[in-house]
Amino acid sequence: MSLVRVFLGGEGRNELGGRAGHSVYPSEEPGVIETLLRGCQPDGWQVCGSTPWCKITKFAAKGPTPREERNVLGLVLMAKRAQSHVVAFVRDADTDKDRPIVIDAAIRKADETFPGIDVIGGTAVPVLEAWVLAMRGERGTEAMSKVDAKRRLDEVGAADTAAMVEAARRVVVDKISQDARGLRRWLLKASDALPRRVKAARSTSARQPA
Repeated sequence: MSLVRVFLGGEGRNELGGRAGHSVYPSEEPGVIETLLRGCQPDGWQVCGSTPWCKITKFAAKGPTPREERNVLGLVLMAKRAQSHVVAFVRDADTDKDRPIVIDAAIRKADETFPGIDVIGGTAVPVLEAWVLAMRGERGTEAMSKVDAKRRLDEVGAADTAAMVEAARRVVVDKISQDARGLRRWLLKASDALPRRVKAARSTSARQPA
């Protein structure tokens, strides 16, 4: 059976693990994104490529287009060129309150522009560390500042990549606080798109002659 091909995009090692490209010897050690996806669909798919956000080739859009929209479209174009069925990404909001709005609009545009690819994406408000806190059961994480989220995660001893991945491995959507809206939306989309793709691939494989 052919595996569903997934392309990843994220800020760096915490999101992408050993695929972040910061090492001369990259590994397949999972980051937070791949771990969350495995929780939604354990098998039937493989990571076929990845890129840190800073290395995305921006999409050559016509007319004035927000930079982050060009990044999202560029990421999905990279995924298409890698013959991917799914692209999954997380982008930090940092201190830009408009970034989640732009990213959401960009995902809708990507769905229109690349209808053959499922886009599982979103903005971590304010940063990935806040998502990890929400995975660990804390409330009010989206209302934290970037500095406070990082400090709090450090206080609970979970600021390194391994601890973040462990939090992602243990996450249960129904136990995440309702105020962690971005994380919940991301997981719900992943829980729909990836199992659906794997089911379709298995169905197609079963119909093919031996």
